[in-house]
Amino acid sequence: MTAAKRPLWTCPRCGNRFVTRNLWHSCVRVSVREHLAGRPREVVRLYREVARAVRSCGPGVRSVSSRSRTGWMVRTRFAGVEFRRDHVRLSFWLKREVSSPRLRSTHLRGDDWIYALPVRSAAELDDELRGWLCEAYLVGRQEAGSRRPGTSGRGARRGPRDDAPSRASRGSS
Repeated sequence: MTAAKRPLWTCPRCGNRFVTRNLWHSCVRVSVREHLAGRPREVVRLYREVARAVRSCGPGVRSVSSRSRTGWMVRTRFAGVEFRRDHVRLSFWLKREVSSPRLRSTHLRGDDWIYALPVRSAAELDDELRGWLCEAYLVGRQEAGSRRPGTSGRGARRGPRDDAPSRASRGSS
């Protein structure tokens, strides 16, 4: 049975579901409503716009929250927001490197990258950002390659470039 088909493990204490048994997590449950309580209307509106964009990527998206953030998952968590005074900080997981002045990135390992950016207005949820979110949704579904059809993967680190010298030929000339 492949990892993508394996049933999710459910934590007996909190009921959260995970791909890996006993995955480290906090059993503290905080609702989205609790996160939004007392926030400025504009921040609540931004959160709802982001949530709508995430949910438009496909079926099976559910909200997951912790003390400091709320996010979305299918089989795994793939996107989330942290609430700020006047905006939300959106983060998402892709299986490739993306070069954009809009994004701050963290390379985890291999082809796993976490991206973050502030969202200060609904206008920032443009086609480019929605595309990244829908690509992250595929990562959350654990689909092979997790790349949207039609994306080039440019910038992805998938192995040596064709024009790069092999290890054997380096330093031998």
